[in-house]
Amino acid sequence: MGGNSGRIDETAVGARYGEWFTRGLRGIGMRYVFSRRGLWVINTPYRRILSAAAITRQDRVLDLGCGIGNILIALAERIDFAQPLHGVDVSPDLIRIGEHEIARAGGQDRITLQVAPATRLPFEEAAFDVVLTSHVLKHLDDAALFASFREVARVLAPGGRFLLWEFDKSPRSALLFWSARLSGLPPPFQLRTLSEFSRTLVSTGFHRVVRVHTGFFLLPPVPRIALLATR
Repeated sequence: MGGNSGRIDETAVGARYGEWFTRGLRGIGMRYVFSRRGLWVINTPYRRILSAAAITRQDRVLDLGCGIGNILIALAERIDFAQPLHGVDVSPDLIRIGEHEIARAGGQDRITLQVAPATRLPFEEAAFDVVLTSHVLKHLDDAALFASFREVARVLAPGGRFLLWEFDKSPRSALLFWSARLSGLPPPFQLRTLSEFSRTLVSTGFHRVVRVHTGFFLLPPVPRIALLATR
């Protein structure tokens, strides 16, 4: 089951999200849902999931597909990190909005965002201790997912952690596809199973892939997968 089993243009998907966030009433709604204040709506149990990575103030953290920076802002509010947090997203519009959100939260010195695709990260090898990504991987086709995981492995230090969560590929996820077509969710997208994610992680240099209990998500109320992989 997937929105599209062929090639996915991640730049085009990013441009579509940019339109969502910048136009009309939908833009206002999207900016709220994906803001720090709206985390409880779309990422209801995010604190429980993040706790699996045992993030400390000494960790160098990257959010892959950071959107408007909501999770990074939440992390910076909870932990006094020794080094700035980093986020990348393929959409220039989302990065611009994210920088505004960070400024509103007073986090300009603690969080840095930049435009970059998931498949070509603009960082040196072993630059991070933790990479996290949420609800991004469905917009990568198989080749891009492999390339992205290879990039994450490259920028993680030995022993680094990769925490990801995404919609599960299951019969219940059919609800997501119906709502997507009604709401205009940017196509195409592709859902994957636990075993599919695990195989790709192992083949790109990760080991000790552990499933993380996600708990209940408010919207949309369909299954998620969360995994913690070690470099």
